[in-house]
This record gives sequence, structure tokens and C-alpha cells, in this order.
Amino acid sequence: MKLEKLNLSGFRNHGSTVFTCSPTVNLFVGRNGQGKTNILEAIAYLSIGKSFYSAPDNNLVRRGDEGFVIYGSFLSDSGVRYSVGIRFTENNKIKEVRINNKEQERISTLIGKFPVVILYPDQHTITNGGPGERRRFMDLVLSQAHPGYFETLTEYRRILRQRNTILTESRGRGSRARGLLEPWDERFLDCAIEITLYRYSFISEIETYLQDNYGKIVDDPEKPSLKYDAATPFDVNISEEQQKEKAYKAFYATFDNEIRYGTTVFGPHRDEVILFINDLEVRKFASQGQQKSFLVALKISESQYLLEKRKEQPLILLDDLFGELDRERSRKVLELTTGMGQTFVTSADESIGDTHYTSLNGHIQFVVSEGSIAHV
Repeated sequence: MKLEKLNLSGFRNHGSTVFTCSPTVNLFVGRNGQGKTNILEAIAYLSIGKSFYSAPDNNLVRRGDEGFVIYGSFLSDSGVRYSVGIRFTENNKIKEVRINNKEQERISTLIGKFPVVILYPDQHTITNGGPGERRRFMDLVLSQAHPGYFETLTEYRRILRQRNTILTESRGRGSRARGLLEPWDERFLDCAIEITLYRYSFISEIETYLQDNYGKIVDDPEKPSLKYDAATPFDVNISEEQQKEKAYKAFYATFDNEIRYGTTVFGPHRDEVILFINDLEVRKFASQGQQKSFLVALKISESQYLLEKRKEQPLILLDDLFGELDRERSRKVLELTTGMGQTFVTSADESIGDTHYTSLNGHIQFVVSEGSIAHV
């Protein structure tokens, strides 16, 4: 997948920004606060339908404007062109999404159609934050890779909200709650098992990529690994019916705790992915340098996984990469990423192009200043 052109209007601090992209590397330099990250944020918005910083849409509107428009033209690896436009109006909070000028009923239509891998400074929480950060990482990758996963996850979350409402309102009254929950439980368990199976498979597959990529970034003979710690029992050696029976048994064993706490205590929304280097947990024992290298290797692995599943090379967005890694590790990461697909990189160091990209043909460097962009 290639982004050929991007057009921003009223988005963050970009009043009107239009530029044509290089099919290889696009480097955005300039002082902090000038709008470099906003460009990557807009590209991601075209791919996942929201800000990767989880900012509400009204916070993305440029001060003094009534809304924003993001437009991008894409070229798929198979040669098919797509135009994607997103318009948000602040007054009525309406968000309109069009693909090839056809209005889409749901913004989720974008997810997976234009795959993207995003690495930005706040994502250090994947390696040192709580379980929710790693679940979010898995969910975004799997949602882009498998439309069925996104649909199941959406339904699971809907049922989970319903169950939690019933449990909150029926707290302490087990018999009443049991009767109200029963119509939801079978589908809840079906979704939980399906999500768990997707995640187990994902962890197994991406671990192979991770170990290879980590070894290319780090010279030391360190071995990264992943473990999926799931609440839903899973055993590859039993039948689907036996699997379901086992899950039901574990699920109903938590009912007393659900009544006590007034919330659903069983299911993939409670699962964890544990990261290791040489069998030591990354979150507890890894140095800052090891954590950064692990995260970058994981993101490169994400790109390879998406390419395998979607047969489409994802866009790679690297925000302030050079501030996160030392010079040697930055060089190794760039060697890996620039050969993988179209890359968008931001840096506050205007000499970075001369430092890292002198031997790369076709890269374009832009200077971003006060929401304006100029080609160098």
C-alpha cells in the first residue's frame, strides 16, 4: 500500500496542507510543536478512523475552524487506486467517511483496508505498562489483519457492557442476576473463545518474527519471547465441543465473584501478554534500552504479520524514532524499515536526512513549521 497524496484542512494546527508523498521514505523535520506528528496522526486516521493518541474528534479541530477534512489517495500493491475522505463537523459532531466518493455506513470500514503500523513515544507502555496496553496492541493488529476478529471483538464488548450493567444493578442478588444474564452468556462465551483462539495464534506467529528482528537490532545474544496468559482455558488437543464445555465450567465458577464485585471477572478483557528477554519479564527486569529495542522489533514484526495476512504492505509511521534510540540502533531499524514499504518519519533534528538517508534513493524531506509544510 502506498499513500500518494495527503490533504489536510483544519486538522490540528494545519490550516491547509497538501503534499505528494515519496513511495519510499518521507521525512518530516522541524521544531517540536510545529505539526510533524499531526501529519502522521492524519495518515493513521485514514487507516483506523481515529487519532492514535485517542484524542476525541473535537480536540482535533484547528482553533477557529468548524471542523476538519482529511483526504488521501492510496495505491494498493495490486495497482488499485482508492480515494479516502473523512470530514468532521464540530457543531453537530457528524463524521462522514467516503471511499472512492461513496459514503460509508460505518467508519470501521477503514480498518484493515489500508493497513498501518504506528510507533510513537507513548507506546513504551506496551513494554512497561499494564495488561490493557498489550491487549490494545493485539486488538489493533488483529482487527487490521482479520475482519472477523474486529466484528467478534465489537460484539464481545457490546455484550460485556450489557453484562456489567446487569451485574451492577443486581449486585448482591445472585438469583435475579443469573436469570438476567443467562440470555447473554452463550454468545458471550462463543465470542470469548473465538477471541482467545485468534490471540493464541497471533502470539505464536509473531514471536517468530520478533526473535529474528530483535536479533538484527541488538548485538547481544538475547532471546525475546511472548506468553499469552488467558482466562479462557485453551487446549489444542481437545475438540471444539470439549473446549466450549471447559470454558463454560471455568466461566460459571466465577459467578459468585461477579455478584460480589458487580462486574464480569472472566474473559479476554482480563487477559495478559507477558514479554520476556532470556526468560526474565521485560516489564520488571529489562533496561530502558532493552525495552526500546523490544518495542521496535515488535512493531517491525507487526508489519510483517500484516503483510502476510492482508497481502498488502502496511504504511509505517515512525514518530520521533531518533529520540527513542541511540544512533547505532536507529541505523539498524532504518535498514529494516526502509526496505519494507512506504515509511513516514518525524524528527526534530533537521540534519537527520544527511545523517541517515544519504544513500537512499527516492526519499523526500519536508520542513514543517507552524502547520505549514515545505519540500526541501
